[in-house]
Amino acid sequence: MLPMLVTDHARTRQAQRNLSDEEIAFVLDHGQSVRSGGALHIFLGRRDMPGDPDVCRRYQHLEGAVLVVNDTGDVPVLITVYRNRRGLREIRRKAKYRFTADIV
Repeated sequence: MLPMLVTDHARTRQAQRNLSDEEIAFVLDHGQSVRSGGALHIFLGRRDMPGDPDVCRRYQHLEGAVLVVNDTGDVPVLITVYRNRRGLREIRRKAKYRFTADIV
């Protein structure tokens, strides 16, 4: 695992979602990376699990885990952690904004 800084917010969310540092490292190693919204999202889906049944059984509860990482600096920074089994679809979906301008 790369040396990574972790924000206080990410530590709080990690504790709330019951994710250990070892499990975060597993998601980093095996998850899919998608750049969206100015950050790198690392999503662990069912297809990303290794073929070994013991490893799969041990980390099965991580399916749908998403790490949001700022990797623009010298050292990557873990911003937050959340779970969403349909997360990849929502990460890839572009946010729809409706801009209206009042012309005076």
